[in-house]
Amino acid sequence: MTAVIWADVGALVDQPTVDPPAARVVDIVTFEDLYLRESAAMVRVAYLLTSSQAQAEEIVQDAFAQVYERWQRIENPAGYLRTCVVNGARRQLRRRKLALERERFEAVGTDAAEPEYLADALTSLPPKRRAAVVLRYFSDLSEAEIAATLGVRPGTVKSMLHRSLADLRVALA
Repeated sequence: MTAVIWADVGALVDQPTVDPPAARVVDIVTFEDLYLRESAAMVRVAYLLTSSQAQAEEIVQDAFAQVYERWQRIENPAGYLRTCVVNGARRQLRRRKLALERERFEAVGTDAAEPEYLADALTSLPPKRRAAVVLRYFSDLSEAEIAATLGVRPGTVKSMLHRSLADLRVALA
C-alpha cells in the first residue's frame, strides 16, 4: 500500500513515478521482519563506524536485543535500531580510544601498522561526524533522519557533513 501512495503522490505533482527506497516500502509488522530487513545493513553501518567486523556484529546483536526488550513501546523500530547501533559504535570507539591511550602510555615509542587509507581517513573524524558521514552516504538517510538518530538538529547535520567531507578531502589528497 505504501508503494501505491508513493506513486499517487508522484502523479499529483506531475513528476515521473519512482519507487521509493526499498527500506521505506516494507512495513515492519514483527520483530522478525525488522531483523530480516535491517540486520545486514546495520552490520555494514557498524563496521564502517568501528572498522571491525566482529565488533560490528556484536554491536548489532546488542542493538537488536535492546529493540526486542522495548518492542511494544517503540513507534519507529528501524529508527530506534539505527540509533542503538550508532550509540553502540560510539561506546565501542570510546573503549577502544581509552585502551589505545593506555597502551601508548605503557609502551611509548612502538610503531603501529599502517591502516588502509580510506578507513584511516574515516577514523580520523570525530565519532559523531563519522556517524553522520556513514549514515548519509552509506545508509542514504536524509538529514532529518540523521538528526533524529544522532540527537542533533538538521542544520547541525549539514555543517557536520560539510566539515567532514572537507576533512576527508584533505586526508585523502
